[in-house]
Amino acid sequence: MWMSRVLRQALAMTAAVAVTLFLASCAPASTAGSQATAASNSRVITLNTISTLKSLFNRDDGHPRLILIFSPT
Repeated sequence: MWMSRVLRQALAMTAAVAVTLFLASCAPASTAGSQATAASNSRVITLNTISTLKSLFNRDDGHPRLILIFSPT
């Protein structure tokens, strides 16, 4: 009984540290003003051809990029 309680507490602490480190690594290292600018420049783009995706991807070379693909099926 005592070992399982200690094990649960250790597991919970490990999970909390892991989540904290993950969230800290996702936070941008910029100021609030540039965060607002970045948020206002963000938009969803509907792609009809692969060449559009390729040109948009190559345009932002050197910056983090996220591509989400949604399929209706």
